[in-house]
Amino acid sequence: MKPWDIRTACERTGDEQTLTRLPSTSTSLIFAVLPEGVTRLLVMGPRTHAAYFPRKDSLLTVNAQFRPGWARTFTGVPVSELTDQVVPLGDLWGKEGDRLHDALIADPANAVGLIENALSERVTEDPSSALVHEATRWLSQERLPETARRLHVSERHLRTLFTGAVGVSPKRFVQLNRVRKVLSQVGTQKGAQLAIGSGYYDQSHMTAEFRATMGVPLSRYLAGDLPADSVC
Repeated sequence: MKPWDIRTACERTGDEQTLTRLPSTSTSLIFAVLPEGVTRLLVMGPRTHAAYFPRKDSLLTVNAQFRPGWARTFTGVPVSELTDQVVPLGDLWGKEGDRLHDALIADPANAVGLIENALSERVTEDPSSALVHEATRWLSQERLPETARRLHVSERHLRTLFTGAVGVSPKRFVQLNRVRKVLSQVGTQKGAQLAIGSGYYDQSHMTAEFRATMGVPLSRYLAGDLPADSVC
């Protein structure tokens, strides 16, 4: 299995003129061609809060989202340095990143293949990435001490390794994924049932964490009453 998935960069919600970039524990490599012909080749780090901005059409957007634990292998820097940041790939890869950008500009119809090839050339065996990826599987089910024991490492070592590889601490990783789970289940559950099903102690716990992460209470979010636009 490849340590990345190709997918759309931005997720849409609310009224049709507003795009929402949800909080995420993932890091992505994004290539976009805008209507005016401007292109961008960027690395978007983990996002600890939602962002809202006016809808902006693009002619093409390709998003290579790295699987948990693998982003550092491809970015070349601790992912914690990219948290809540959007950085030109050339700043991380140097001339190699600039050459990829030039190739994408010359052949945007083949963008997926060009990005896949560039990432494939950087794949290396990395035991720490595999360990962190395994940790992400267990942290939604158990606390950090139990996961560390399961993986035969110290809690402190796992926290340090995890934060550098994922960009957020194990605790924040769990929090962000709980909020995303609320959004995925809100159509089938509500109230206390939604809270417990999403991993919260109770409804007030869910309400506080959702508002802190998304910027508005759940009821306002579902009604499309979103915070002021920010820059995409």
